[in-house]
Amino acid sequence: MMPFLLAENANVNKPLPLYVFCVGNHEQKEIDRRKSGYPAHQLFLTRSGKGMFRMNDGRELTLKKRSVLLLPANTGHEYRPDESEDVWDLGFVAFSGATAADLLQQMDELVLSALEVTNFDALWHQLEAIWHVINLGSEHAYEASKRMYDMLLTLMEGKYPVGQASKKVYPADQPNPALQSAVQLIHDHYDERLLLSNVAGATGYSIQHFHRLFVANYGVTPQQYILQLRMRRSLQLFEEQPGITVDRVADILGMDTSYFIRMFKRTYGVTPKQYAKGHS
Repeated sequence: MMPFLLAENANVNKPLPLYVFCVGNHEQKEIDRRKSGYPAHQLFLTRSGKGMFRMNDGRELTLKKRSVLLLPANTGHEYRPDESEDVWDLGFVAFSGATAADLLQQMDELVLSALEVTNFDALWHQLEAIWHVINLGSEHAYEASKRMYDMLLTLMEGKYPVGQASKKVYPADQPNPALQSAVQLIHDHYDERLLLSNVAGATGYSIQHFHRLFVANYGVTPQQYILQLRMRRSLQLFEEQPGITVDRVADILGMDTSYFIRMFKRTYGVTPKQYAKGHS
């Protein structure tokens, strides 16, 4: 899973014509009615399971496995999983900016439609790539903007293929399948004691070659990536479960408490206890 990431300060210093607001994926639960919608445009992708979107005007859209939905900002809606299906694994990226409305106008036939696209895997890989960039921090806002634009082009291409030459948009932005498997392994087991040799073994590469490829694709070492993932998850736990203890968070993350406190303070400048107190 890719825990929810808010692209903090992504558009503060120098306004971008298109920027990422938030990104992630999770087991989707029922969302009560958002009468005024969401403040940014959203692209949803269903990797497994099925769910239902209901708009304020009564329209209902079923989002099945390997289908997508482009939802404009400020569009009232609610959604819920289909309990008869597998877990609803829903990916999402929200975006905004001066050019976003124009882009949606150009994609008018794709808006508010549950679409089965031919290139779902490419879209999911691009969603993961955006998550990785946002996870590196606000200084990578320009890169996130470029990847968001590429993803929207890929969405158009999946619905309106224009020939073999354009089956892949900027393929260099998409990590190879072996690295994708390694990243999935990390996301599935980041709360356990992950040995680099085991993660590298899942790719079929040597430890040294895997390490080089990982740094080249994601800009951090595998160990740094795991730590970032744990730190982001710790913030979620403190915000979602007021009153949770530092020891409990460290345990959930598979970390020794003293090491967790030290890494948290190094990452965020305050201790976990200070952070939790400020968000209680």
